[in-house]
Amino acid sequence: LTKVRIMNKLKTLVASVVVATLSFGAANSIELRAGLTGQSTAYYASVEETQKDSGKKSSDDALAAFSYMSVFGEVAIDEAMGISLGIEYSPDAITIDKANRIIHNTTSGEAQGNTATSNNDAEGGVQDIQAEVKDLTLIYVGIPVMETGLTLKAGYHMSTLQTKETLATGSTYKDEDLEGMSIGVYYDGAISDNLFYRVEGAYQQFDDIKLTGSEEGGTSGSFNTIAAQLGGVAAKASIGFKF
Repeated sequence: LTKVRIMNKLKTLVASVVVATLSFGAANSIELRAGLTGQSTAYYASVEETQKDSGKKSSDDALAAFSYMSVFGEVAIDEAMGISLGIEYSPDAITIDKANRIIHNTTSGEAQGNTATSNNDAEGGVQDIQAEVKDLTLIYVGIPVMETGLTLKAGYHMSTLQTKETLATGSTYKDEDLEGMSIGVYYDGAISDNLFYRVEGAYQQFDDIKLTGSEEGGTSGSFNTIAAQLGGVAAKASIGFKF
């Protein structure tokens, strides 16, 4: 519930700045900026898988680092205390390397306390798992912190999780649209009249992720499911021009 309130506030803030931009018009002092950003991110993920029919759960936690490039464009309005509205885009943000594991399903004897397994079970075999986060788009508002040269940055990001798994069960998972929030701070420094550099730190949090497998189990309405939580921090360095 708290996360929903935060997201609603961010969306309201973005909408307010859009209205302000349209209200001031071309006669007012507006500065346009655009640039290229290189960033390194560290994400922490907590994943829980629930197997169909048996309801057996398995969980795992992971920490991984990624580096990628993005482009950004923004407009700053002097009459609105220098508040800026921008968009940042990265076509290829995160690639999770392929991993595989061998699955041995338990037979019905497990219910009686036995641990017999069958390699010939249709549910057993090698699972290849891979995923990518594509088209990461961040819509943000920048709010200058008085005369410190620092700017607070709050944004709403969207992306697509593309699953590329090969599962022995025959089950597949559809691509999933991801949403979340980003909060950070950056500093702009002048290189020349029209060129500037930017250094930035940010915290990024995705909404809870839930994926449902395509293959129904022997019990009606029973599917493999994956639930995940993903968040992390980012360090960014940019170079841009303004006019």
